[in-house]
Amino acid sequence: MEALKCGDAPTLVTNLEVMELLQERLTTRQTPDMFSSDGKKKGPSFQSRDWIEQTVFEYLKSSPAGSSDVKLDELPKLVETLRREAATASPSSDADDAKSDEDDGAIQGYGLTTAETLQVLNHLPTSLVELHLLIEDLEKRIPEEEKQMDFLRMLSQYSGKEVVEAAAGDDDEEVANDMED
Repeated sequence: MEALKCGDAPTLVTNLEVMELLQERLTTRQTPDMFSSDGKKKGPSFQSRDWIEQTVFEYLKSSPAGSSDVKLDELPKLVETLRREAATASPSSDADDAKSDEDDGAIQGYGLTTAETLQVLNHLPTSLVELHLLIEDLEKRIPEEEKQMDFLRMLSQYSGKEVVEAAAGDDDEEVANDMED
C-alpha cells in the first residue's frame, strides 16, 4: 500500500465504478482456461477473496446505483452539473450576457461538494426526503421546492427511476392529526 503524501487525498470512486470493476474481475475469472479438464479450478484457491467480491457485487447490484437503467456514459456530464457552482446574478453583470447564456442552453450548476456528489451518485435519490438527507443545508442552497423537484427530475433522466412526488398538504394534515391525538 502506498503512503499518501501530505495534502494528497485518495480518489473517490462511485458504487457504479466499483460494480464495473468487480464485474470485470468476476467475468475474467470465469474463463474456461482457468479450469482443468475435471472441472476444478487451476492455481491457488482464493475462495475468500472470490466470496467477498461476489458478495459486494451482489450488494451493490441491489443498491439504487445497481439498476440496469443507469446511463454510465452520461455520468461525467451529470457530475459536472452537480459540481458546477450555481449561477448567481451579480449587480455588475450585463443582463444581455446572462440572457445569452440561457439562450445558449448553459447548464445551471448545483455547487455540490465532492462528498455530496458521491452520495448523490451512490444513492440516486428519488424523493425530497432522500435529497435532504444527502445534501447539507439543501433548503438554503436550493430554497424553492420546485427547483429541488427539478433536481430530482434531472437525476431521474440519468438513473431511469421515477421521482416520488409529494402531494401538497399531505404531510401537514398528518402532523395536525398526530398533534390532536
